[in-house]
Amino acid sequence: MSLSFGQKAIFQNAKFSIQNQDRIGLIGLNGHGKSTLFNILSGAITPDISTPPFIFDKNNENFSLFLIPQEVNFWDYPDLDIENFWLSYYPEIYELNKKLKIIENQLMENYEDESLINKQQILLEQYEALGAWTIESSYLSYLGLFDFEITNTPVAKLSGGEQKKLALSVGLSAQANLVLWDEPTNHLDVETIEKFEDELSNSQKTFMIISHDRYLLNNVCNRIVHIERGEINSHQGNYLEYLEYLEERDKELAKNLDKLQNKHRRELAWMRQGIKARGTRSKKRVEGYHNIKDDIKDLKARAKKVVDLSLQHSGRKSKQLIEITDGNFGYNDDNILRDLNLLIAKKDKIALIGPNGAGKSTLLKILTGELELKSGNYKALDGLKAISFDQKREQLDDNKSLFELIGDGQDFVHLGDGTTKHVVSYLESFLFDNSQIHRPISTLSGGEKNRLQLALFMKNSADLWIFDEPTNDLDIETIELLESELASYEAAIIIVGHDRAFLDNTCKVTWLLNDKQIEVFEGGYSQVAPYLQALELEKKQNSKKTSKKEKMKSEKKPGLSNKEMIRFEKIESEISEFEDKLEKVQTQITKIDFSENNPSEMAKFESLDKEQKELQKKLDSLMLEWEDLESRKD
Repeated sequence: MSLSFGQKAIFQNAKFSIQNQDRIGLIGLNGHGKSTLFNILSGAITPDISTPPFIFDKNNENFSLFLIPQEVNFWDYPDLDIENFWLSYYPEIYELNKKLKIIENQLMENYEDESLINKQQILLEQYEALGAWTIESSYLSYLGLFDFEITNTPVAKLSGGEQKKLALSVGLSAQANLVLWDEPTNHLDVETIEKFEDELSNSQKTFMIISHDRYLLNNVCNRIVHIERGEINSHQGNYLEYLEYLEERDKELAKNLDKLQNKHRRELAWMRQGIKARGTRSKKRVEGYHNIKDDIKDLKARAKKVVDLSLQHSGRKSKQLIEITDGNFGYNDDNILRDLNLLIAKKDKIALIGPNGAGKSTLLKILTGELELKSGNYKALDGLKAISFDQKREQLDDNKSLFELIGDGQDFVHLGDGTTKHVVSYLESFLFDNSQIHRPISTLSGGEKNRLQLALFMKNSADLWIFDEPTNDLDIETIELLESELASYEAAIIIVGHDRAFLDNTCKVTWLLNDKQIEVFEGGYSQVAPYLQALELEKKQNSKKTSKKEKMKSEKKPGLSNKEMIRFEKIESEISEFEDKLEKVQTQITKIDFSENNPSEMAKFESLDKEQKELQKKLDSLMLEWEDLESRKD
């Protein structure tokens, strides 16, 4: 497979295969083809003509694919609320659903109209044939897992994190053979990420996932695929095993490079000799000399690049930057944050974590002086300079080149510590090559634009750096280099984030925002994880108690609609059918003879066992659906 956009080659004779039950983590530098590969697989992009021709039959009836893109699409479906949002990913079912609603409204006025009833029946059969009931039931179940209240609130009114939870529920309920996830955990709190991680770990589905969350890649993937210089390289194993492989590969590359450079020096000396000294020029040896140059160039390109991310601090000697004692913040009688007792000193590296909507952004505004405490004491260093790198990121002028933006009309970047650096050299330290530096910013991928934002941000100097979700949309290589820089930096840093590996590797203190208060832990995310798990168990326990009380007090559930009545009449026969199938499979399993250790018998058992699990899963799903319909039948 090959693909180029103008002069930029994305793939060059790339080879790639996906096997059933592969759990693939897709990594690589931003702009090198991760999302492009997803677009090829989903049919949005067609690769270049090649010999032999690239063929991908996405219309094969035995194969189905489902893509959860990075951005949630709700603008094209303004009529959908939380409960029906899943329909936006199934255009055919969405259209059937609209037609069914129209007929339902017509039947309310003409409930005996035979032609309407026949039309409804046909539509319901089409709806069922597309698996809509199963998808809907699974989607609503996952919303419950992510603590979502199923309401008629329009999706456009939800926060970014809430919209992401809807997208997770859609992806996890997909019935396709292959599910593609593009950065699914951006803007999510740690609790939700861990629930998502558990679901992927327990799933039997085949999936590919683009993610910067190395904890996630390590815990759920059995294969890592790395896009490098137009090639798609695959490694069996999780992310940690892939890192170990890379370390060994880099050692081997260094040895080979050293050998080639020594040989190159000898051949260069031979090439520089005069014609008399060399005698008759060896054509083969001249060709060999040029081949060595190409080999060295390729090895250097494959060697791990080192990025120079130089955060500039203001150079002040003060140790204490901010202190809050007995702080409370809120509006009127409603307290958003209470009992704050916090101290930030020079060299502090603080991770700030907590659920979405807990008040992290509010706390940051209090720390930087944008908001005043309702009560308590706030003390800050005179002239404190705090700079934030946030999720929104300022807009870049797409018409400018990278050189124009970073240099601001000059050839040199003036850094916060008073030093200067050439614009080209500065941009190269952020993994931009010469071919990109004078191009318009509009030609960059989304991930490359985020890396450019980072380069623009890091020109500054400050007493306190605040990073709000710094790893969102950055590739793993850049994240690792950023965390290395932050770990060795001597000024104060606060990081708001959900990238657990990033927080572990950069922070020495963790602030957990829980129940409107800050709890302080020594160490990174790993130190807080057991406490978070205990909170989650406590939350579930309290939720069970509350739900029992509410169930007793709740009003009678609404009755069944026409389509639900039709569904109820059919579901019992489906349950009976699956029970019969399950019983037959279980009977076949009991007849297998394991005593001879016969390979064919073992293969037969594995096949039947798999079938038994699939039937049981389907039967469980049908029983849950029947119980819900039965409870509302009267």
